[in-house]
Amino acid sequence: MAKNVKEQLNYGNTPERMDPRLEKKLASPESLYGSNPAMKKGPADVQRLVSQRFQKVADKLRQVTGIENLSSQQVQRMVYEEMMAKLPMIMQIESRHKEELEELAKQASMEETEIPEGWVKIIAELGTRVDTSNFQMKPKKEKDEDDKPKLEIPSFDVDDLTDEEEFELEKHKRNIINAIIQGAAKKGHYVFQKPNIKEKLNEIDPRLYSAYLGIMTINDFMYFTMEQMIEMMSQTGNGVAGKVELDPDDEDEDDGDDSFEEDDSDTVIKAQGMIFPILCHEIIKGIEESKGRHGLPSSDTMRDRVKGAVDILPNEPMQLRIGPEISEKLRHALPDQMFENSNKGLINWFQILLYQVPAQEFLNIIGNAISEDESKIKKATSRFEEIMREAIQMRNEFENYKEDSDSSNSSDSNDFGDDDDDLDDFLGSLGISRPK
Repeated sequence: MAKNVKEQLNYGNTPERMDPRLEKKLASPESLYGSNPAMKKGPADVQRLVSQRFQKVADKLRQVTGIENLSSQQVQRMVYEEMMAKLPMIMQIESRHKEELEELAKQASMEETEIPEGWVKIIAELGTRVDTSNFQMKPKKEKDEDDKPKLEIPSFDVDDLTDEEEFELEKHKRNIINAIIQGAAKKGHYVFQKPNIKEKLNEIDPRLYSAYLGIMTINDFMYFTMEQMIEMMSQTGNGVAGKVELDPDDEDEDDGDDSFEEDDSDTVIKAQGMIFPILCHEIIKGIEESKGRHGLPSSDTMRDRVKGAVDILPNEPMQLRIGPEISEKLRHALPDQMFENSNKGLINWFQILLYQVPAQEFLNIIGNAISEDESKIKKATSRFEEIMREAIQMRNEFENYKEDSDSSNSSDSNDFGDDDDDLDDFLGSLGISRPK
């Protein structure tokens, strides 16, 4: 078994190796993504994506430490202790610049995500103790769960899905969206490397940059090489250094109560982080999740079932391992037009529309995008082009409304006229309040 696992994993020229326990998990069809329809080659795709990510993580740690071979556990322990010894110094510096760094984290996260102004409100708390009491550690057990037969992927080929088949597909879709969210949020751990952010950090204290770099690179490496410790943390919540909550939790939270004020319809992101890079990560995760909610089922019952089964803390380590690679491959499959200056911020509209694609088609699109087959990647790009055109139209409608609203205080001059209520519904569906 061990030999077969190693044959599937591709370490390239990387001398370091993942924890054998993790290698075994990656080879199992029972793993979080092993049977996901987006992984068209099953565990082989999971192994490919995670091992590619691991090579990048190991390369970065070698560059930061200057150590050419980190395969020895003794060397890894030495590096870990050296990097983590800087944590008290970081927290002491940050405590003297708390508000400044909280504002910088919000600014950096907004710049990174290119989120349109007014979409979200951010409450950032740096250095506070993270309360994990409301974390979901286990899937919510369903009635008669033990009596339900295990569904096989081929059953999804039928035209009319049963409720249980739909549930299974929605869980797989949610798992992929969660991976994309974590992949995007991972950039938050390194947003301090952006020149304008680095400059401001150096003004606060030039020791912060190298300390952040050391801690975050060894932290990434640990997720692949210290499986037992990561399992313990994810199953108990001990050692969790960041947290984010969205309020309202769902985009349709307004139940028609007249006391629900217009400003309250904004999505409020409440993020906590032990240190600056973690706070940035949590803010970005909250922004990404505000879009990811649009991929949940429209039925309240099905939505609750899916979140109860999938959105649990023990799933996060695998999402952090595979998510950055999935996100990168999706980015490479996007049309070149997406990256033109005129389309800055369009990715947010695009993602909302992508997440709204029905589960079966969504998983097929993602499967094509992460494939090694160029013809399948081209299929994904072609579909992305269609979604991008819709995203441009949606963005233009929003910007036209903002322009009209800003240019006149009179309802008579508003081109939308009686369609205002419809536009409110449109904006509300995105968690956005009407611009003032």
